[in-house]
Amino acid sequence: MADITFNGMTMEFSVVESMMDAELKRDISANLPSYSEQALLDKYLTAHREKFGKEFLQA
Repeated sequence: MADITFNGMTMEFSVVESMMDAELKRDISANLPSYSEQALLDKYLTAHREKFGKEFLQA
């Protein structure tokens, strides 16, 4: 798996993926015909903020 970058951090995608809301990730994946792990995360960050009212992995 590739490294992804967000909030000034670089992490392995599988680590970040394990912390994602499974339903939200599934919905985003279903609506992206082909995507990079970074693109999926970028969409997820916006959707997470909209659904939960806070940033993903907020410190």
